[in-house]
Amino acid sequence: MTAPNGSIPAEEVRLAVPASLEYVRIVRLTTSAMASRLGFDVDEIENLRVAVDELSSTIVESAPSGELVVTISTTGSDFCVEGQAPIETGHPLELDQLTAQILNAVCDKYELRVADGAARFVCLRRLPTN
Repeated sequence: MTAPNGSIPAEEVRLAVPASLEYVRIVRLTTSAMASRLGFDVDEIENLRVAVDELSSTIVESAPSGELVVTISTTGSDFCVEGQAPIETGHPLELDQLTAQILNAVCDKYELRVADGAARFVCLRRLPTN
């Protein structure tokens, strides 16, 4: 799992599931499995699960139909989860204050935006140092 120079090699998992709340669980479980493989502890994995659940649910609730496409990857020293789903033009994408506070507590960085007809999110966490 660790390269000879001590870094974790780049990995990527891509999922495409129906843009429906029932399928957010699959994204959460896949994120957890990959985080576990990379050495995150139980609390860090739970934080990632919470973040991915909140962000995925937010964009799915704004998506009229289509697919939720999620990429889970390692890049450099970061664990990154990115997702997107189609959104109706002019549909606002907002987080309530409590959800934003939770995300600020469990992510090193997150982003939620609408671009090119899609609702998109990014969640970053530093990879654990072994």
